[in-house]
Amino acid sequence: MTEPGMRVLWVLLMFGGMALAILTNHPGLLAFGLLLAGVSGFCAVFAFAAARIESTARPDSALLTPEVLAAVRARAAQQRAAQALAQGPGQNQASAPAQPLPPPPRSRS
Repeated sequence: MTEPGMRVLWVLLMFGGMALAILTNHPGLLAFGLLLAGVSGFCAVFAFAAARIESTARPDSALLTPEVLAAVRARAAQQRAAQALAQGPGQNQASAPAQPLPPPPRSRS
């Protein structure tokens, strides 16, 4: 619904409603023109905002799948286990600084 033709239609309807409200002498047409201009202006603003958000949003293919998330969690658990073994059983595990995980590889599509 955020295609360019729809945004142009909302803007044209808004200007048409304003022109109708300005040029008419009948109170019913004045009310209809103002209502048409208000509603279509509201829709035009949200259509332009949706198009702007959509243009900067990441595609769904860039989102991590459950399998990748499970692999990241497993790798983190392995790193924690290796770190605990390296510290030895007598040392306090809370005093060891946590190392951040490297980011998972991104697929380019």
